[in-house]
Amino acid sequence: MKKSKFLIMTAVLIIITSVLLVTTRSLGVVNEASNVVSILDNIVSRPFSFLADVKSDLTDLSRTYKENKQLKKTLFKVEEQSADLDSLKDENAQLRQLLEMKNIYESKKTVSSDVITRMPVSWLSELTVNAGRQNGIQNTMLAVANGGLIGSVKDVASHSSRVNLLTNNKNVDNISVRIQTETSTIYGVIVGYSKEKSAFIISQLNSSDTIKKGEKVVTSGLGTYNIPNIPVGTVLSVTEKSDHLTKEVFVKPSADLSDIRVVTLVGN
Repeated sequence: MKKSKFLIMTAVLIIITSVLLVTTRSLGVVNEASNVVSILDNIVSRPFSFLADVKSDLTDLSRTYKENKQLKKTLFKVEEQSADLDSLKDENAQLRQLLEMKNIYESKKTVSSDVITRMPVSWLSELTVNAGRQNGIQNTMLAVANGGLIGSVKDVASHSSRVNLLTNNKNVDNISVRIQTETSTIYGVIVGYSKEKSAFIISQLNSSDTIKKGEKVVTSGLGTYNIPNIPVGTVLSVTEKSDHLTKEVFVKPSADLSDIRVVTLVGN
């Protein structure tokens, strides 16, 4: 009887031990399988995750590009409008100055005109306006723009005229001018233009009196172009010529000759 109990207990222990061993091995296999699945899942999911990130980056890049393109369009439009506004302001300023000139010379013949041709190759020499013989233009008329004298009428056609600019190095018009000094009035002639000083050159003075910087120069009304008191400029400097007998007066122009759009032609 005792032997039977012992056998039964031994059998039970063997069964329990076997069950425990099987369970432990099963858990190990499950854990290993779980680890393998986890690794495979990670390997498989990484490319998809990378592609998702790339797609997101491309979307952001595309949006940024579109925004940048739109900003450039807006900036260009603003700059274009600003340039148009500046151009209109300049043109209005020139028109106001022409109106003032017409009021000053209302007793003279004045014709307002637009510049229709000014070639780069002859920028400092001449320009063409849209007023001619049909408008009463003559060769003895002076050209005024931007508040001062810019030249004289050279050639006249039916509907246009060529203006010889005072910045022309070959200027032979010899327009007579008057310099008002502190003590006297000195007369002279515009004989050329200095590119170096951006100034008219006046010579053939009728007096040796002192001429100072800043003194006003206007047309004298003498000679061929007999319209007086048109602003020419202000004295910049005075130098003696090499013969020490004559002087040259350099005059800063009253008018801005770089940007001429409208011109008033003045004559008797």
